[in-house]
This record gives sequence, structure tokens and C-alpha cells, in this order.
Amino acid sequence: VMLADITTDNLFYRGVPWAERPTKVDQLSYPPARIAKQGRANRVGMSMFYCSVASTGPFPELRVKAGDKIALSEWRVKEGLWMHNLGYHQVALHKIGTQNLAMRQRLILPIKNESKANAQLRGELSLAFTKDVKAENEHHYKLSIAINELLYDKADPLPKFPNGPRHDCVAATVYPTIQLRGDADNIVIRPEFVDSSLEIKSVRYVLVEAVDEKRPLYTLRTIAFANTFSGNDIVWQDQPLPEKRNRSHFYYEKGKWFLRDDFGNIIDVH
Repeated sequence: VMLADITTDNLFYRGVPWAERPTKVDQLSYPPARIAKQGRANRVGMSMFYCSVASTGPFPELRVKAGDKIALSEWRVKEGLWMHNLGYHQVALHKIGTQNLAMRQRLILPIKNESKANAQLRGELSLAFTKDVKAENEHHYKLSIAINELLYDKADPLPKFPNGPRHDCVAATVYPTIQLRGDADNIVIRPEFVDSSLEIKSVRYVLVEAVDEKRPLYTLRTIAFANTFSGNDIVWQDQPLPEKRNRSHFYYEKGKWFLRDDFGNIIDVH
């Protein structure tokens, strides 16, 4: 496990499907503490902010279906934060289908002259934390929750560095996206650091028009957009773009994930 000082411009919150578009910013943030389900890093009743560095990451991670509507919010990290890395051992990345291990080299081999025993333990932790858990097997999250909590339990304060994070504790855990085959990163952030160190940039209310899980292929259409906020209120734009400009296609091809608009232009590649 290695600590990283991370500052990034874009995080995309992985919330839940919405029947109607939300009206308040706090509806887009971490859920209330009465949350009734376990997650990869949270117990029942424990709030966490699950997000991705890829704008398309939340859709396969949420296992969306055609007809679902998703409020996809974009957030900016305002300052450097300490984060744990979990799940980047090459054995775990191979298992989830990562093709480009070269881009993960720094995380795959984080310790110079690492002992075989340590590498084996790191591999076992990575496999356990990145297990693909279906909804009916939510209890399997107990192991990944315990692993994540172990990294925070009774941890000593971190040293301060010039131009480094101002907080002396770890704010989050970053791990490879399981549904995107490790080609992007998910981050789970503790609520107090969402409040202190993140700010919302925009939100898109997206209709999932079609899903082909075998390819996989997702067809998405933005039906509302906002990048203005008045206190806790979301100020939705009244005039949406023409339908063809609002539709996009997200798919996996030749070892990469592509996001294209309805004109065929590439918007993003992972």
C-alpha cells in the first residue's frame, strides 16, 4: 500500500439512479448516514463519497439499465489530499482484465527490492479489495471494508511538507475501476474531506437510452445540464442543446474505452 498526494481537476460522483432530476447540491454529494447498504469501503450507516476520475466510469459501476436516469455531477479537488492506493497488484489487474499494465507500473511495483512475502500479501489484499461483487452478494464487501479500515485505524499523523497537503491524515482510497477493467480509477472519499476540499463544477441529468453488456456499449443522452448553483440550489439551464449534440456512445474496443458524440467525434479515451 502506498500513499499518494493527489490533486485533480475532475471527479465524477457515482450516486444512484434518479427518477426526477435533483434540485439541491447536497442531493449530489455523499448519502446521509442512514444508508442501508454496504459498499466496497462503507459499513451500513457509514457515508462515503464514491467517485471516478473518468466521466463514463459511474455508468458501468452502477450497472445501469436502459431507461435509467443518472445525475452525473463533476467536482473539483481544491487542494492536495493524501490517499491510499489499493488493488494495483498485477495479479488483481490481470483478473479484472487490465490491458495496459505499463500505465500502472508505478503502482504495480511501489516498493524497491520488495520481499516475496510482502508482494504476496499485497497481491492477496489487492484481490480481496477488487472482487467483483454482485448486488445479491453484498455481504462479500465485509472483507474489503475491513481492509480499508485497517489502513486508517490508529494511523499516526502524516508529516507536513512544503506545498504538500495541509491535512495530516489520509482522506481517501483510490482503486482501479472493476467494471472498466482497471483502465481508470475510482476514489472513495471520507465525507469531511468532501466538505473541506471539493467543490461542484457541473451536473448532467442523463438518460441511459441503450445498454449492450456483452460488447459493452452504452448510449447516453443528456436531458438537462447545470453549471450554476445558488447556495444549495441547482440552476438548471432552460434551453437544452439539440438532441443529436446531447447523445453520446461509450464502448470498449481493441483494449480501450471510447466516448464519442453522435457525430462520431471522440470525446474521451481510456
